[in-house]
Amino acid sequence: MNFLSHYYFERYSHDPELVLGSVLPDLIRNADRSVNILPQKYEDRFGNNPKMQSIYRGWARHTETDRYFHNSDFFYTHTHELKILLAPTVEGTEIRPSFLSHIGLELLLDHLLLHNNCIHEADFYEYLAMADRDTVHRFLSLCAVKDTAFFFDYFDNFLKARYVGEYRDHRNLVTAMINICRRLWDVSPVQTKQEQMVAAIADYAAALDGHFRGIFDDIRAQLLLLH
Repeated sequence: MNFLSHYYFERYSHDPELVLGSVLPDLIRNADRSVNILPQKYEDRFGNNPKMQSIYRGWARHTETDRYFHNSDFFYTHTHELKILLAPTVEGTEIRPSFLSHIGLELLLDHLLLHNNCIHEADFYEYLAMADRDTVHRFLSLCAVKDTAFFFDYFDNFLKARYVGEYRDHRNLVTAMINICRRLWDVSPVQTKQEQMVAAIADYAAALDGHFRGIFDDIRAQLLLLH
């Protein structure tokens, strides 16, 4: 799942460190894909520090959310359908339709949460900005990250850009999909059939609207088992 979908489960927590922890794996991956952090290996280092424990709990909830989501019938069904719709839009490029449908579905869920006012991106960014940076630095250091500067450089830019609210617009959503693909493959936007992609995403969003909340209910029930 993407940033706002993870935030959805923590939106009433009033716990900035929990919110940050719930999106920290993706923030780190975006900051530097070569950095692989496994907090469960260092659980005994976190002690009883409440903020440290909140970050770790958020991380664990993120991991469980993604595990359940990626193994759900919902994920398999909709990525398969999106793959069929989107494959013609990247024909002749290196982009794998299976990957495109994966990120497309995740961004569509963020779009639908915004469209239906299930979450508000301003609250999301406010929580992130309130998280205790010293605790975040300490958490990463305890997880064997020697230099945390790479993370905070990216994090500060992420807070300034505030781009997740742009997912309300289908065209911005498609631009994000293509940009994610460009991190993996040498492909230019002009090689893709963007107008066709926008139309496909818009149609699929309309069809999925009203039928997407069930997966969030299922995941919320699963997260209750972590307590």
